[in-house]
This record gives sequence, C-alpha cells and structure tokens, in this order.
Amino acid sequence: MRTHSRLSEISLALLLATLLAACQTPLPAPEPVPEPAPPPPACPEPPPPPPQAEELKAVLAYAEDLRKALALGQGRGSTEQAQAAAQLDLVANAADVQAEPLKPLATLLVARLAEQRRLQDNIEKLTLQLRESQRRNDQLNEKLEALKAIEQTLPVKPITTPPPGAGR
Repeated sequence: MRTHSRLSEISLALLLATLLAACQTPLPAPEPVPEPAPPPPACPEPPPPPPQAEELKAVLAYAEDLRKALALGQGRGSTEQAQAAAQLDLVANAADVQAEPLKPLATLLVARLAEQRRLQDNIEKLTLQLRESQRRNDQLNEKLEALKAIEQTLPVKPITTPPPGAGR
C-alpha cells in the first residue's frame, strides 16, 4: 500500500501542480493606447492681405469727392448744386475698381440731389404764385375801397313807403 500511497501522493502532487499552474494570475491586460488627439481645425484660408496704400488713397480720394458733393448739396444756389452733381458724377461714373464700393452711395446721392432740385423748383414756382395772388388780392382790395368811397359820396335816397293797398 505504500507504493500505492506513494504513487497517489505523487499523482496528487502533479495534479495539484497542474491545477496551480492553471490558476496562475493572468497577466494584466495592456493599458489601452489613447487615440491620437484630432488635429487642430484648419483655417479655411488665410486672411487676405491688407489693401495696398495706393488703393486706400484712391478710395479716400473718391470718399473726399462724396464729402464735397454733400457739402455743396446743402447750398441753396443752383451753381452749388451743379457742382455737387458734377462731384457725384465723378464717383458714379468712375471706371476704377476702388470706386466700386462707393458707387451705390453716389447713385443714391445723385437721386437725392435731383429730388432736392425738383423740390426747390416747386418752392420757387409756388412762391411766385403766392406773390401774384397777393398782388391780385391787393388790387381787388384797392378797387373795393374805391367803390366804398364812391358809394359814400352818392346822395342818400329817401326811403319811400308804398301806398296802402298798392302791394295787392
């Protein structure tokens, strides 16, 4: 029995060694590798370079023409308004690329100036009509006063009463 027991001890030891080998702690799982960070968002396009100094000078020259036209347009004289229209036409009819942003404003100011001129012409026409009406009114008042004076110089008529029964 001893051999048997010895054999069973050995087989038991082998079995235990095999079982222990199977129960070994597993190796730790490799840590997940973090995904690379997304690239920073790309700009659609770099900003345009600043306008050249010559382009700015040209735009400023057209803006100065508009300023002069506005100042001249405030005047009441037809000479000033004609000069304002000439200044505005310079900008509105300019062929330069630098004048393009100012052309709508120049066109609007030309229309405003034309409307102002039309209204001033109407005012002058109405002023002349008013003066003519006042002159005519004064003439009629003078005639009325003359008629009143003539009436006062006429002899007074006696008031006669109709005889009784004449009215029937």
